[in-house]
Amino acid sequence: MYDTDFPEYGRQCELKEPWRGYRRGTIVGRSGYRYIIELSSGATIELYEDEIEFD
Repeated sequence: MYDTDFPEYGRQCELKEPWRGYRRGTIVGRSGYRYIIELSSGATIELYEDEIEFD
């Protein structure tokens, strides 16, 4: 699984590069240096901090 105990957990973010048309998501976990982001479709993707912008 992945870590959920960190300050950014639950924050909204914007993807710098759209993923399959999605630009916004919610941070639901962390795996090493990557954030796990859940999109409105229910899909989860892993991105590095420099690939997203926090609200």
